Amino acid sequence: MAGRTSSIRTLMKGNILVLTVSRIIWSMSMSIVFPYLSLYILELGGSKPIIGIVNALGGLAGMLLYPVGGYIADKSGRAKLVGVATFLLASSFLLFIFAPTWQWLAVGIVYQQLVLFYMPALNAIMADSIPVGARGRILSLTIAIPEAVRIFVPYIGGWLIAVYTLRPAMRLGYILSLITAILVGFIRFRYLKETVENRSGIGRDITKIFRESYIDIFKSLRWIFSNLRGYAFIAVILTLISSIVQPFWIVYAYEVIGLSEYDWGTVLLIAGIVKTAVSVIIGGYVDRIGPKKCMIIAFVLAVPSVAAFTISSNFIQTTIIYILLVVSNAFLWIASSVLLADTIPRNIRGRIMAGLGQGIGVGIGGGGYARGFLLFIPATIGSLVGGYIYEFNPTFPWLIHSAFLALSIFLSLVFVREPEKAEE
Repeated sequence: MAGRTSSIRTLMKGNILVLTVSRIIWSMSMSIVFPYLSLYILELGGSKPIIGIVNALGGLAGMLLYPVGGYIADKSGRAKLVGVATFLLASSFLLFIFAPTWQWLAVGIVYQQLVLFYMPALNAIMADSIPVGARGRILSLTIAIPEAVRIFVPYIGGWLIAVYTLRPAMRLGYILSLITAILVGFIRFRYLKETVENRSGIGRDITKIFRESYIDIFKSLRWIFSNLRGYAFIAVILTLISSIVQPFWIVYAYEVIGLSEYDWGTVLLIAGIVKTAVSVIIGGYVDRIGPKKCMIIAFVLAVPSVAAFTISSNFIQTTIIYILLVVSNAFLWIASSVLLADTIPRNIRGRIMAGLGQGIGVGIGGGGYARGFLLFIPATIGSLVGGYIYEFNPTFPWLIHSAFLALSIFLSLVFVREPEKAEE
């Protein structure tokens, strides 16, 4: 046990430490506002379908520049791209702070998704920096440590809303997000070290950069469907259904179950404590038995939990169900992230992760940023129809979600393949 602890301490340095620290700082502010964004849209005059439309617009915007981000990450390097783009992302919070209507929020979300084109580079740096054999443990720590720090933050968000009402509390939260995003941008720009050797560069011809980026999409897709076909099918399915259900967890809890914003913050607090406690254990488990088996474990846990959410009637039941969901989400996120890192060669990692993201989740918040250009289309479709499905019958999104998670068990068993030798 001591040897393992020492090994982890040795590995938690350099880029891994920088990304973990910046994630801690970032998540402390974003966790105040993100769980309540759907209610903020409703507060500023939106409707249930509008929640879905706003998220769909963000997905379409993100799809435009993701291929460019992956191309730059592999050809010109990852570190400086991440640092500069983080400053651009920080500026987006001004729109959320001063938004008088939901349309301003829509513009803010679209702008955020455009500047998040650096995420393939960020995901690739993390994968590059973690050695084979320790990926599960390190990835679990990059989740568990920020989670331990931010455990109380959603609870604080709910408390601020209870004290100051929704609109002032959200504006205050986004002010904090702006400040912390600037700090994170400085940390990443100053301390991230480049992981790409023998960079060929991209030149200054913007037209050429876009043209070659989009040409590379087809090369990336061929590689994905030759080497990660089963995973890609699961990722597309889960992205579609997650986009339908994810914006409405708090809306359903508020309108149907009868929980207040403060109650929901407390649910997230308790679930966060459990998630922090189990994440490190899960990471070691993934390293020992492999990502495929752990993905199946995640789906087996998630299927009944998602279905049970529709019959929850009080705070205690909702808390128990959400705890099971965050545990299954931790299993799936860590396992899928390890599978990608083990399978994708370093020299094309940025472009492939631009297509598939860093990992997948079961459809709740937490983990990391899963999107890639292959996933933006199902995400957009899910977001567009999600509000209408919820408005027609509030339980339908979760029943559909549970069915697709069950399908994912079969797809994992039959089609997911682990590489014979993990990539460095």
